[in-house]
Amino acid sequence: MNNIKIIDVPDLETDPNVIIEHLSAFLKEFRKNKSAADLIGDDEKSVEFDDQDFDAFGDALSEGVELTYDDKRRITARANKLVKNRVAAAGVSHLKRAEFERLEPSLPGMQIIMAKSQDWADEVAAKLHAEMPWMARATEYVWHALRRSAQRGEPILIRPVILNGPPGIGKSVWARSLADALSLPYVDVDASKGGAGMSLVGVERGWSTAQAGHPLDVMLSKKLANPLIVVDEVCKAKSVTSTKGTTHAFTDALLSLLEPATAKAWDCPYFRVRFDMSHISWLLTSNTIENVPEPVRNRCQVIEIPDLKTEQLQAFVMKKGAEIGLSDAAVEAVVMTIARAPAVTKRRLSLRDAVRMLERAEMLEGRPRIHQM
Repeated sequence: MNNIKIIDVPDLETDPNVIIEHLSAFLKEFRKNKSAADLIGDDEKSVEFDDQDFDAFGDALSEGVELTYDDKRRITARANKLVKNRVAAAGVSHLKRAEFERLEPSLPGMQIIMAKSQDWADEVAAKLHAEMPWMARATEYVWHALRRSAQRGEPILIRPVILNGPPGIGKSVWARSLADALSLPYVDVDASKGGAGMSLVGVERGWSTAQAGHPLDVMLSKKLANPLIVVDEVCKAKSVTSTKGTTHAFTDALLSLLEPATAKAWDCPYFRVRFDMSHISWLLTSNTIENVPEPVRNRCQVIEIPDLKTEQLQAFVMKKGAEIGLSDAAVEAVVMTIARAPAVTKRRLSLRDAVRMLERAEMLEGRPRIHQM
């Protein structure tokens, strides 16, 4: 992994204790050297001494240069003044100490996960396809992006994409598998919920609920610059109006992060500091592409994902059933249920249904049986 500058704040030491320690050490060294120079003198005999003699005199005198109470008082005052000036120069004087301490470890830079090689990209794509072959179009898009990053020696970056298809086909499940395969931090934002825009970009200072947005929060927590952010059901995105009449539109919040120009120097409403958010990989899901706001569609690649077929659900069940150690009989029972259920329930089965059936079968197999007398 490489390091990259993310926070637009100078990396200056602002811990007063560290500065006091440095100033104290400097003053002791200065006085020690001055005492040695005074002892050696500058007459014609002093030329007989070399640098090693000078250092020896200084070390011998080091115990005589302990700092007084007045020295320590002046050093502490100087350190506090230096901290105040540095914080003001960095443009973070509005932050509380605890807030600045969240940023401080990442000021020199955050780690960024690189694409390993084109062979590695092939292996990731093959694994994803084997798990969920009906997501082939999405897997192919990611595969090409990973190979391109590896070929250029660049960090992992998947350009914004919308996976559009019926509900319950595993779009979010596939996204989590992708994040695991790439070792990327993962954040899921549900656009259909009220206040989703605030959870995306954060709540500005002054509000009782003020906090950083989820993408930035995971970046600071993991100290990684290129997480994978999944926005579920962007077709159901809502706007929220505060009691004072201020409207917070989810689309506006999302566009500020999707647009490369604004993402590169994004103003966080909570920290009121600029961050480089251009290394985030964005994956959006939708059930009805027509309901996705046009400005969002224009900034994303749209990939249509077809509905799951019965055979695909059955293949998924057989593979997952073997992985979790279900008996052949239990797996066969779930496979048969998937074949017959649509006629009974009068509705299509989803991946969620298949997962619930597997969980039910696993529970039944593990349940103690009552022996008949």
